Amino acid sequence: MKDILGVPVEPLSFNEARERIKKFLTDGSYHMITPINPEKIVRSLKDEKLKRILTFSDLLLPDGYGVIWAGRILGIKIPERITGVDMFESLLDYCNENSLKVYFLGAREETLKEMIEKIRKRYPNLKISGYHNGYFDKPSSIVNEIGEKEVDFLFVAMGSPKQEYFIYDNFDKLKAKVSMGVGGSFDVFAGKVKRAPKLIRRMGLEWLFRFILQPRKRFPRILLLFKFVYLVLKERASLGKG
Repeated sequence: MKDILGVPVEPLSFNEARERIKKFLTDGSYHMITPINPEKIVRSLKDEKLKRILTFSDLLLPDGYGVIWAGRILGIKIPERITGVDMFESLLDYCNENSLKVYFLGAREETLKEMIEKIRKRYPNLKISGYHNGYFDKPSSIVNEIGEKEVDFLFVAMGSPKQEYFIYDNFDKLKAKVSMGVGGSFDVFAGKVKRAPKLIRRMGLEWLFRFILQPRKRFPRILLLFKFVYLVLKERASLGKG
């Protein structure tokens, strides 16, 4: 398997990744899915735990055009961008079609309740085993609650790398067939955060759209994006592709 700055990359299309996830439900094991973007890859270079988590994950989704660009530069043909929020929504469709059990963890209480209300209306056959906001003092009580449910899917929206740490640290105790960190997907689904128009997303400029809306919050992440570009070009040169 090829890698981008030491992070393994599997060149799958959206549909291929979705089929892989569906198979995870039937093999009797627990699985972790982690969307990756330039920011997460750069952080993993200094965060040893995050690096272990990315290696540990059963499937990494190329969330971010920066990953697609890096693939091209390094000779890795990644078919398409697979955003966490798009896969989250697609998996909700699948859960609804097959009456699967789901637990939602993350976001603020108000946001979470609004999202749950919308999910109940839109996915009436999906079985909501439970939900909890992303603010708690004792993780063990939440972990035990989720573990007792033995859910098909656990979606965790607590931001990165916090959500990845939570899943990784409690992986076996959670007893979820598939656990996935979904970042700000709950906020998007609840209507609290607006996604970029489809044309902007197709052009690969969603990062710029977010920066314009939240310049102070996004500025440090933009710096990491530039660092990512520099490191990828440096790697290309070291491989003799320059």
